[in-house]
Amino acid sequence: MKKKWLSLLLVGAMTAGMLAGCGSSSSSDSADSTAADGAEAATPTPDSSTDYDFYIFNGKGEIADGMQAAVDAYSAEKGVKIKLFTLGSGADSAPVLRTELNSEHMPTIFTIQDSQYLQEYLEGGFSMDLAEATNEDFKALADAVPEANILTRDGSTNYGIPYTVEGYGYIVDTKMLASLFGEENVDAWIDAYKTASYEEFVAMVDACDDFIKNGSADPVVLSGKSFDFQAKDDLSGQLEGVFAVAGAEKWTYGDHLVNIAIDAVYPTSLDAANTTAEQLEAGHKLFERYAELADVLTAHGTTARGPELIESTTGSYDMQTQNFANHKAIFVKQGNWAYNGYVSANSEIGDTLTFLPIKLGATDDEILSGLTQEQINTSIPVFVPLYWAINAKCDEEEKEKAEAFLAWLYQTDEGIDFVKNQMSMIPWNADPNEVSAGYSLGDSILSYMAEGKTITNAYAGAPAGWAQYTLGQYLMENYVNKAEWPDDAYSDIADYLISSWEEAAGL
Repeated sequence: MKKKWLSLLLVGAMTAGMLAGCGSSSSSDSADSTAADGAEAATPTPDSSTDYDFYIFNGKGEIADGMQAAVDAYSAEKGVKIKLFTLGSGADSAPVLRTELNSEHMPTIFTIQDSQYLQEYLEGGFSMDLAEATNEDFKALADAVPEANILTRDGSTNYGIPYTVEGYGYIVDTKMLASLFGEENVDAWIDAYKTASYEEFVAMVDACDDFIKNGSADPVVLSGKSFDFQAKDDLSGQLEGVFAVAGAEKWTYGDHLVNIAIDAVYPTSLDAANTTAEQLEAGHKLFERYAELADVLTAHGTTARGPELIESTTGSYDMQTQNFANHKAIFVKQGNWAYNGYVSANSEIGDTLTFLPIKLGATDDEILSGLTQEQINTSIPVFVPLYWAINAKCDEEEKEKAEAFLAWLYQTDEGIDFVKNQMSMIPWNADPNEVSAGYSLGDSILSYMAEGKTITNAYAGAPAGWAQYTLGQYLMENYVNKAEWPDDAYSDIADYLISSWEEAAGL
């Protein structure tokens, strides 16, 4: 119902678009807003200025300051006036964007999350096929986007320029590993973990849990190599759980965690978007493996699984950040976008963070996507989180100026410097063997890219919002609020995952 409503809303905007332009050929100040604090605060909206050459609607709040700096530099260099609007980090920009696309002065550049959201903007007539671009530098930029990273519904037509690439996995502080297993063993431990089996991973989690609770435990065995625990010291003595878990956040159980299993079913997000009911049902065993992984994660957190874990005061994103940054947990399942939060909570942690792969207990016989067990368990997902799109309804002069800006941002040394150093993003077109992200988690992602140890983000092809608001909500309300899970929990979760996806997709 939500999807149909949004389609009607955007298609209805086509009529308004015929009567309205995107902006003005004259210029104005950039407009940059951040979300107000507090749940009751009104959502900021763009100002009504029309004195600009083109208008950018940026959907990634984390880069607001860096994007404003880039816009200001470009404007000074080219004599172009740009209106920029950005909501604060964590705010849902979609409702404001829909309003803007229905307004008299629509954005020229706007944000699209993935192929599922693209469909709505295609139906509304807003998304320009980048093959229709007129700026030669921009056309070269669009042509250089790898096929695996294009924003598409048919597998070939590209409608977006990637913002960046991001990655996620289990984040660990190497200083904590040194405290647990000895500084001289940290590199060997990490190497052994990367190639360890799922069974060794689970045994490692149990051993760490014993150590935290009892002060001693049997050695950890990874890839057949044994690692002894050291006596508790000032760092390891602060541990309260193996994982920092944001138990009150639905995305903890949906989104990136379920993606590991979805990657084992579908080669790409487009394949997931075009799934049949039969293909979904064939993945039942892999979805059971996902449920098992969710069980391991939530049963070994800094807060015991049960009602307290899903309370916002104890299981929020902020509490997860604080618990990990302040050495209450060994691992946290997160992405490089969370880096600034950890450094804000503990400035000493920034240089010693690295990613480890999320292990899935699937066998080669169970995996359907063409990946192998070894590929899944030694890799991290690296993906495009957002795309820049050009508004097809704007006039040619305005689109040309917008195209020139994006070409400058991603093809010139000055533009790329803003992307890397002021927005803290990894340019999607960077050579991982030649560049540094300038911070530990970004460089960790680049190292996996350089080694070819990456998997995709196939869950982006699931029905929009399903992973978080349907699956995540279901796990939170029926399982994570209970200390013990029944014997048939994994199978029941897999059943619900399949049936709810089928219902959301109309299969």
